[in-house]
Amino acid sequence: MDGPVFDAMLKNALEEALRQDIEEAPAPPPPSRRQRKRMRRLLADPGSAWAPETETGRRPRTPARWLAAAVIAALLTGAAAAGLGSGGWFRQVYEESYWAREYGDAADTDQLLGMGVETGAGPVEADGLRIEVLDAVFDGQIALFAIRVTVLDPELLEQLQAEHSLLGLGLTTVFPEGGGAFGEFSSSPLEEEAEGQYTSQFSILSESLSSAGLCRIEIQDLVFFPPERGIGKILRKGPWTLTASLRPTEALRLEPGRVCEIGGEEWTLESLTLTPLALHLTMQGPEGSRSTSKDRFESRNLTFHMKNGDSLTPGGTSRSIPDLDASLQIDTLFPMPLDLDQIESIELYGQNFPLTE
Repeated sequence: MDGPVFDAMLKNALEEALRQDIEEAPAPPPPSRRQRKRMRRLLADPGSAWAPETETGRRPRTPARWLAAAVIAALLTGAAAAGLGSGGWFRQVYEESYWAREYGDAADTDQLLGMGVETGAGPVEADGLRIEVLDAVFDGQIALFAIRVTVLDPELLEQLQAEHSLLGLGLTTVFPEGGGAFGEFSSSPLEEEAEGQYTSQFSILSESLSSAGLCRIEIQDLVFFPPERGIGKILRKGPWTLTASLRPTEALRLEPGRVCEIGGEEWTLESLTLTPLALHLTMQGPEGSRSTSKDRFESRNLTFHMKNGDSLTPGGTSRSIPDLDASLQIDTLFPMPLDLDQIESIELYGQNFPLTE
């Protein structure tokens, strides 16, 4: 078969495959900030998109069949990344956040598309509600879940629209197949996206998640909270059960054994686990420590020094878990996904911990 005939047959086959995939696939996610920056650079300098010129002054030709195949692959990859569990929903939320401007190039939202968690086959419907995992990501130590609740009961929907209380999910627990349980680290109230459709986020932080595999997500109740955030009223009793499968993912772990001064006392930083979305510390203090949780950790005590010379105080949500033996765990959830390749070192209580050789 000669070249022109082969090219024509390949072209027709690729066009037909692309047509079918586009019809079946959801719309691709919007371009990220990083992709938009690349596009602006290409528009400013179109020649940078192509191969460098050869010694003869001419650019090498790319056969049409391989160029077509590359375009098809790129389109299909983008379409596939748009489905549930792909990380696309979380990427859009992060890109629209106030913190996107604060983090600048230190953030990398594109990596969320590679952290997508495989979720169950479909939603659960019961008691006039449809509940589903809208999106989920896992970075090696923290899992983020976006849960969508659709109200199918007209009377319940009318009640929700008449009141101005906060709507939230009750206790949410993740149970791995091997036993045990993971409770939520933080959660948000349900926010109305469309009439009768609400979305909430919750996160679970544990290094053990990396070996959890297939998990069962149990949501206990649908709860009404008064505007002043007092005791909630249960509107619908669960549990509702969903599933998700977490892929083993490696996290960066250091065991520096270095002493930091906290509240006038010497505490030893025993371990530090860093992933794009979270930081986990374990510290050991002196016997009978007098330091309070506020003394032990504040956001100003943590700084990331970047390879380009910039510094970043990450902010975010933190919790401290003290033990009776003067040991302490500190967990921090970042407001943006960090580009770990850009970090030179972490500064904690004046001590510098390099991440690169």
